[in-house]
Amino acid sequence: MKHVALAALASSAWLVSLAHADEPTRVIVSAHSSIALTQATTPPSPNTRPAAAPQSAQQPASTGPILADPPNVDFGLIEPGKTVSATIKLINPLDRPVKIKLAKPSCTCTTVDMTGKVIPAKGFLEMPMSLKTASSVGKRSAKINMVFEGFDQLLSVELIAETAYQVRANPPFIDALAPERMKGYFELIARDEQPFTVLTVDGAPAKHADGSPMTPATRHVVVYDFTQLGTRPVPPYLIVETDHPKSPLVDLRVRHETTRIMPTLSFAEFRENVGVLKPQDSREVEVQIKNMGAQRLTGVESLDPAFKVELLSQTSDGEGLLAKIRFTDVSLPKGTFLRACRFKTAQKQADFLLYGSMH
Repeated sequence: MKHVALAALASSAWLVSLAHADEPTRVIVSAHSSIALTQATTPPSPNTRPAAAPQSAQQPASTGPILADPPNVDFGLIEPGKTVSATIKLINPLDRPVKIKLAKPSCTCTTVDMTGKVIPAKGFLEMPMSLKTASSVGKRSAKINMVFEGFDQLLSVELIAETAYQVRANPPFIDALAPERMKGYFELIARDEQPFTVLTVDGAPAKHADGSPMTPATRHVVVYDFTQLGTRPVPPYLIVETDHPKSPLVDLRVRHETTRIMPTLSFAEFRENVGVLKPQDSREVEVQIKNMGAQRLTGVESLDPAFKVELLSQTSDGEGLLAKIRFTDVSLPKGTFLRACRFKTAQKQADFLLYGSMH
């Protein structure tokens, strides 16, 4: 799913964009929407030139003399939870130096330090940037937005990355919307071509679609079956366990009428991988929440006595929030798990999924 958030750029507000792939994109237009769709009922006269829309005095122009080379950075496929870096050039074709008035990333996952620096006349200035990915798989993008002293320009540089484990699911989701698709199969492929074995699917022993024995291979076609759940609900994510050293756990989003995730807080991802644990182990993970503004978390709590969670820290950039939490096992049974915790603010609370495996 690709979510795109737009906010007006004023002296202290920025045009931001953050995307991740999880579900089909939804577009909602309402009376309160900032996007208006209109249709002309009378065509303009062929001799009349349409008037240009006035530029807001509070919004910098989207074009100007300063250029980014390259204009965007695509890191391609990287492992979840990694930090990637790149350096680009800001080019100044003018015959005078230009000071960067403000350089602000669109989310706390991106780091840049360029505010106040000067691009020399007829020259360039290198801009180092870094992007920290989530511990879950999916596509992510963030922008670094800049304005400059002396003229009206907004320059945006987009950073793009797709996180994927060394074992990748194809497709990356299970479509169980129709009754006949409550049972089927999916493919797992080792990107590094290292042979591996699929151990479990939703806690049950893995089975090949053709009934053949589960032996090490670089590709497996594996069965899933939700018809055997009985009274248990369809899980929002299917957790798969492998013996690949770099991909012990793989999650697949399950699309079903009962698995819609609509939290009241804008989580950048709907789940987080806490990894493989031993009894009473702890693991720290970071959770990004968008559109927080001045809101702050008042706490995080477990919804299951078999584990506990603690809020360790929270960092805000004025728009989003990066929360660090600690997950600790209390009495989780052996095998894979998918459990919920609850994030709280003074006004809201929203549930968030954590998954892993107990050994």
